[in-house]
Amino acid sequence: MGLGHEENSLVLMAHQVDESDSVCVEVVLLVGGARLSGRLISEVRYREAMAATVRRGNASAAGAAFDLLTREAQERRAQRQYLRETRPHESLEPPQFVYLVESPDWSRAWCVPLGSVDAWSMTGLTLDLPDA
Repeated sequence: MGLGHEENSLVLMAHQVDESDSVCVEVVLLVGGARLSGRLISEVRYREAMAATVRRGNASAAGAAFDLLTREAQERRAQRQYLRETRPHESLEPPQFVYLVESPDWSRAWCVPLGSVDAWSMTGLTLDLPDA
């Protein structure tokens, strides 16, 4: 199944990561003169991390709103999975954002519009395989 932008490998990596939390892609992104280094994560994981951060801070009352954003991300993931299974020859809409957890301490997360990435390189790729 195509994404509509097969020439952009960062779009492909973002799509793979967003579809499965078992795909780990480590990258360096250059964005408007800034250098971000870390691991791409799915929108679902990003939303979960933001909800957890809100709950630990002064805005814990907003946690329910962040949970809603997480559920919406999970629903989008399920819808893409359904479309992949039922319409394998149709192109999926490419992701608009890439989500990154910054190394070395993995404490900062970024939501970066794909259109603002000036350059990027992949520094690692890992797949978590289920136990047999």
